[in-house]
Amino acid sequence: MPAAEIGVSARAARRRNYARWRALSLSLVYVVFALHVLHWKLSGKTLAPLELNEVMYTLELGIITAGFLFMSALVVGAMVFGRFFCSWACHIMVLQDLCAYLLRKLRIPLKPVRSRLLLWVPPLTAFYMFLWPQVVRMWRTRAFPTFHLATDADGWASFTTQHFWRNLPGPGIIVLTFLTCGFVVVYLLGSRSFCTYVCPYGAVFGLADRLAPGKIRLKGTCRQCGTCTSVCTSHIRVHEEIDRFGMVVNPACLKDLDCVGACPHGAIGYGWGKPSLLTSLRGVGRFGVPYDFSLREELVMAGVFLTVLLSFRGLYGQIPFLLSLAFGAIAAYATVTALRLAREPNVRLANRFLRERGRLTPAGQAFTVLMAAATLFVAHSGWIRYHEFTGLRLAEAAMHAPHETLSTDAEASRTIVRTEVRGSISRGVTRNPAPLELARAARAHLLTADRWGLFDNAYVERSLVGVSLRLSDPESAVVYAKRFLRRYSGDAGIRFSYARALDALGRKQEAEEQLRLVIKTTNGNPHQQ
Repeated sequence: MPAAEIGVSARAARRRNYARWRALSLSLVYVVFALHVLHWKLSGKTLAPLELNEVMYTLELGIITAGFLFMSALVVGAMVFGRFFCSWACHIMVLQDLCAYLLRKLRIPLKPVRSRLLLWVPPLTAFYMFLWPQVVRMWRTRAFPTFHLATDADGWASFTTQHFWRNLPGPGIIVLTFLTCGFVVVYLLGSRSFCTYVCPYGAVFGLADRLAPGKIRLKGTCRQCGTCTSVCTSHIRVHEEIDRFGMVVNPACLKDLDCVGACPHGAIGYGWGKPSLLTSLRGVGRFGVPYDFSLREELVMAGVFLTVLLSFRGLYGQIPFLLSLAFGAIAAYATVTALRLAREPNVRLANRFLRERGRLTPAGQAFTVLMAAATLFVAHSGWIRYHEFTGLRLAEAAMHAPHETLSTDAEASRTIVRTEVRGSISRGVTRNPAPLELARAARAHLLTADRWGLFDNAYVERSLVGVSLRLSDPESAVVYAKRFLRRYSGDAGIRFSYARALDALGRKQEAEEQLRLVIKTTNGNPHQQ
């Protein structure tokens, strides 16, 4: 065998080893997860979850958490070494790469969707999560919190906790999140599209990566064969950036080293040198090729994305923020595809033709029916979410407002409620001294959400208990409290409200029994839900 061919074979083997080592590293993430949960189950207490979004608790409340320290370490690491964490240790990356691998095995090609609008979702989301609350704090001249450590007794532990699941969704939502973010998004928008179009933490790491001296760099003579670009699942024009800058400057580079292993000439590798800083903004663009959508289509996508985000975020007290972002990205792309279906002769969705030579295919017919059903579902969800949001805000205002005499002016009452709704949206806290009007308006919204919602909402039920007591309606409070406690029997606050309602109805013995349960619960753990 010629020496050149031996060299190529050796490099191909090295490429396979990178992929295998990364697969092993990513798989170990879930092994560590399982061990963490097992330790909590066996000992009753464990290390607090390393949730990156706990940075918000630190910034808002001043509580230093394990998640905050973990995120800080990752940012510092990205500032030095680049974005290795994303491709070697992210639990969502495991699912995305697994999906891409399975689709390749099924011979289903992944076509990347290139949208200028969706590229703004991660950085704007990061700004909203981490910086915007601080801007609001300064605007309202509120003091910044003092950083401190806390325990479970304080309501939110810093490092060790009995409430490992305190900030995590239930199993059903976890499965839905993994399927949506790890598989559906990848199938529709391309490999690693969750990283590109949704993940706010990736935006933070990408910013840190601009400062990193560790980069994929030119090590030899590049022959511009494009092999490195062909294997990059982050859709970076590697050979062009290497030729122009001598390194990969795109902050979307996740340092998975696939391009290094694939190079048939050994011309690129990981190395040290000057950081890229803002180099990637010099006429390269995120993809280096034209975007897939017109400006008008991008504006439609923006409207759909925001509508779906607002409709699903917090829906039924279950849908987490990142999942609603993923729903928004999927819906935005699907909507533009549906509009193209009405006017273009050939339309594809992923690997399927929906319309070919002017005729709808069976896949196109199924897609049309699915889009009609999805539109109705989004409309219903948005309506329910409006009543949930408004009712919960009004209930919060009613619970915190001082007790006052009920107004007899109906129009004045309606004006107060409208003012409170606007104020609750803009301020998050209301101050109007008309609690009974607020409580009645809150109950109307909450009852609508409860009656017409597809699933129960624990937050709605809790608020219905509170506003019913506020309105001197203990019968209703008993009904909602019993329903709530059937699912969340350890909630001491609702059980205490249940006891109050029973006492108001003259059912003293039952009230005393509930109070004894409250004492038993609070002695063990006052924060357990």
